[in-house]
Formats: sequence, structure tokens, C-alpha cells
Amino acid sequence: MKKIKVKIINENKLNEMCGGEPHIEEPMMEPMMEPMVGPVIGIHPEDEPCGCPDMAHNHDDHEGSMARSQLMHMRGYADELMQMISDNDNLPEWVESKITLANDYIAKVKHYLEGELGREQGMLENKTK
Repeated sequence: MKKIKVKIINENKLNEMCGGEPHIEEPMMEPMMEPMVGPVIGIHPEDEPCGCPDMAHNHDDHEGSMARSQLMHMRGYADELMQMISDNDNLPEWVESKITLANDYIAKVKHYLEGELGREQGMLENKTK
């Protein structure tokens, strides 16, 4: 199995990448225990297909735009996975299952939209309830 490269960044660096100010802890009046701040695992904006620091971004309020943005991320992830996985790799069953489910979900959306488009163009009969 191939190793996945993960960049570990701290909270201040993540805030800086997102355009925010570095977070400075204010001293508490009566500290009960030391704050536990571990490294934050993040994806560098240059590694995202659209340059955004995370997938939770929303370019605007249109569902189509949001779906296209998610599909763009999925395409990038799929391309990277194709490079990581070879034909002879023995993947864990849960990984195979997730890939199968993702493929099934995307195929169902594609077929649904093809059917709706066909109905709009008069190529298919409209649904009767």
C-alpha cells in the first residue's frame, strides 16, 4: 500500500492561510489546566483544485455552483487516487466499499439528471404519479 502525503499545520498557520489573524491565547484568570492544542491537519490551498483551503467553502448561493465545486474536488481526489492505487494493490475492504458507494452515488445522480434532461427535451415520457 502506498503512503499518503499529509501536511500538518498549526492553528496560527491555518488562520493565516485563511486570511484570519493569528490566534493569541489570552491568559485566563484562574487556569485549571494547560490548554491542549495539537497540530491541525489541513490541506494547503495550492493542493485544492480550486485553490480554496477547504471543501466547506461556498462560492455563491446557487446549488448548481456548489455541486460543480464539489464535483471538481472529487475529480481531483479521483485523479490522485488513480495515481496512488495500482491494479495489483490489495486494498482494505472498507476502502473498496467506500469507492464502490461513491461510484454508485455519482452514477445514480448522472442517470437521474440524464432522465430529467430527456423529459425536458421531450425524448422521454413525463412521470405519472
